[in-house]
Amino acid sequence: MNNFFRITFLFSIFIFLSCENDDNTNGTQTEGDYQNGTFVLNEGGFNGFSGVTFISDDLSRVEQNVFSTVNDAEELGLFPQSIFFDLNGLAYIISNGSNLITVVDRFTFEKVAEINTDLDVPRYGAVLDGKAYVTNQASFDTGADDFVTVINLEDFSVETTIPLIKTAEFIFTDGFKLFVQNAAFGVGSEISVIDPDNNSVETIIETGDGLQSIHINASTLYAHHATGIDRISTSDLEVTSTIAFPASLDAVSQLEIYNGQFYYLNNNQVYSTSIVEDSLSDEPLFSYDAAAPSFIYGFEVNNDLIYLADARDFASDGRVVIFDTDGNQVFETTVGLNPNGFYFN
Repeated sequence: MNNFFRITFLFSIFIFLSCENDDNTNGTQTEGDYQNGTFVLNEGGFNGFSGVTFISDDLSRVEQNVFSTVNDAEELGLFPQSIFFDLNGLAYIISNGSNLITVVDRFTFEKVAEINTDLDVPRYGAVLDGKAYVTNQASFDTGADDFVTVINLEDFSVETTIPLIKTAEFIFTDGFKLFVQNAAFGVGSEISVIDPDNNSVETIIETGDGLQSIHINASTLYAHHATGIDRISTSDLEVTSTIAFPASLDAVSQLEIYNGQFYYLNNNQVYSTSIVEDSLSDEPLFSYDAAAPSFIYGFEVNNDLIYLADARDFASDGRVVIFDTDGNQVFETTVGLNPNGFYFN
């Protein structure tokens, strides 16, 4: 949920803020060197290594910069932001500093295609009915020029673009509609609902202020904002209830949903609460007590393991630290510059 490009851009004015990640979809599996493992996306910087690190499921193998290794030293574009998968064994790597989507076989990581038209600071993607929908933020100082690019995945051609006239950030689908977060970096309070039959915005859902992330679990859309988590029915698009944040949690971030539980951070402590509760727990599972400098830039839960991506000082190689759900550290490794997300293969 992160973007070093934004940090660097705004630093030229003052400081560049950044953001993560999207849910992963299992595709049709073929044989390859990179199945049964985790991809770590390293955002890089103007003068630092970006690319993809692979960690095998048994934690016995770590391979850096797998795209370059497989594809004759070719590099990904500037500031890789996110990855999404289709159902045909392909992965799509969005590099928003280059207005580029690189398509690879998700198991061999061999390059298949590039998509480089009708993109303007692309952010995140989702797949529905053979098409990819990719959010674009365009100018950072306004949401009026933000849009969604619709890509035909048979030939990787752009079919159309959908103007939002609102900030375009995370995008998810429930299998029928698409939900676009109209907020970035804690500013905004709306979600656009797109009808894929006519590629238009059907309605706008209002959430609490300071919307940080959205998630779909079963038939519920969860909207994490500054003071709580709204539960929204994906059938009637109404807010049904709000999960409150206790006063003791002053900086809830990096919300994820796994196995019926919320997992989240608050000041470098990791917490968990059942998604059926009406208030978040303020009893931490464990604290991440890394030596300074340290900044948790990516966070994910999978296979009963908790993954933390530490960007450190945004100028040095990052690190990945993995814990079990009891808070025991089980693995640590150095990765590339500014690791911002995890994608499970």
